Amino acid sequence: MSNIEDTISDDGLPVNTIAMSNRLIEILKEADTNSATILKGEDKKKFRKCLWLINQQVYGQLGTIDMCEEWSNLTKETDKSI
Repeated sequence: MSNIEDTISDDGLPVNTIAMSNRLIEILKEADTNSATILKGEDKKKFRKCLWLINQQVYGQLGTIDMCEEWSNLTKETDKSI
């Protein structure tokens, strides 16, 4: 096992968010793109696994992310900070 995304099914999950973020960048560079929307096949699978590792830190391992609700909350928080 050589990449952090391969730990997704281990008993213990990694906690180094910087390493996970750096791996996301590495996956994009390996695919010669700067956009996750371009990723296909194995590259997309690796990216999604690594992104899941980050999301489980923010939302919990069994959390469900409602993107509309998240966007609404983030924009409300942003409006309050102005």
